[in-house]
Amino acid sequence: MAQNDTSKDTSSTVSADMMYNFWAEALKLPTIGPIYAFSKEFAAYANDYINLGKIMAELKTHNDSFWSLINAAYAKAITGTAGRAPKQLANKEDFENYRRAAIEAFEQAFTDLFASPEFSVVYGKVFSAQLDFSKVLQSISEKNFKILNMPTRSEIDDVLKDVHELRKSVRELKKEIEVLKSERTKSIAT
Repeated sequence: MAQNDTSKDTSSTVSADMMYNFWAEALKLPTIGPIYAFSKEFAAYANDYINLGKIMAELKTHNDSFWSLINAAYAKAITGTAGRAPKQLANKEDFENYRRAAIEAFEQAFTDLFASPEFSVVYGKVFSAQLDFSKVLQSISEKNFKILNMPTRSEIDDVLKDVHELRKSVRELKKEIEVLKSERTKSIAT
């Protein structure tokens, strides 16, 4: 099973690389005249969308591996439940024994899955691909906001950081003023 997943990963990665390289070469064609400025932006957008497609293909591959592991654990748990459970459910005690058998089987199957190195690797790949997907979408939206002359997320983050620093400075200045006022009041009283 692991080798089959590896071959799927390799073939989809090779296909994505071939597609990416084809479009990257096509975008290097020369442009002239006023279209040049547009083509520069178009190339960046096309590059982002090609990267997005590549990441989506990787994410699908990794998600397929992830869910195949989950399904295998579920099947193992169902088999374990069937093996441990009473064959007939005649009374309340039989139902309780069935419930316990199901809980134990599912707990064992999924604990084994979550503790396995294979699951850690697959989950790491899924999470990494999700972060890459989010990063590319953020990049595309930043470009769109700049074109629309709207503040981007990074600009808003910078403004919020500056506001936080200003508030901190104002608090410190207020404290210093209070200290100076109290010292001045003490010196006038004496």
